[in-house]
Amino acid sequence: MASTAAPGRLEIVREFVNTVEIEDASDPMSSSDELAMWCRDSGLCSDTDEQGLARLRAFREALRDVLETHAGEGEEAERWRALEPFAGQSCYRLSITEQGRPALQPEGTGADAAIAQIFGIVYDAVGAGTWQRLKACRKHSCRWAFYDRSKNGSGAWCSMKVCGNRVKAQRRRARQKSD
Repeated sequence: MASTAAPGRLEIVREFVNTVEIEDASDPMSSSDELAMWCRDSGLCSDTDEQGLARLRAFREALRDVLETHAGEGEEAERWRALEPFAGQSCYRLSITEQGRPALQPEGTGADAAIAQIFGIVYDAVGAGTWQRLKACRKHSCRWAFYDRSKNGSGAWCSMKVCGNRVKAQRRRARQKSD
């Protein structure tokens, strides 16, 4: 897969969504130990139980569904509604940074803390205008999250060399069959 890093903390969201290789059917979140390592490495949470692991998986896929709309697949408002149960459980407190600015601090532990942190990053990215460029590959067997750095923001595949060429070749073969 192409690794098109997102700017700033939005990269954490891209990495979180990419914790599963759909084409390879491997899921690093399939055991608590691997999830704990990813959360610890990313700074999102240091522990979670099986229930938290299941919530993180469901949240990850609902978030990926929203990213698919950025590549032209599906209805965005409908996909956002699927995130509502996670949003409703996210808690924050307001604090003042060392620079004297207000900042939202996610509360909770484990999966709840990770979900709140990711929602905070998404909220900031929406405000900064970078959210729409974080996309999920349009190739349904891939769905890898990537940051679209194209000039006009029209990227649809994680990699034109891999997924883009495969999709275009499939379309060409289908046209040739129908002729």
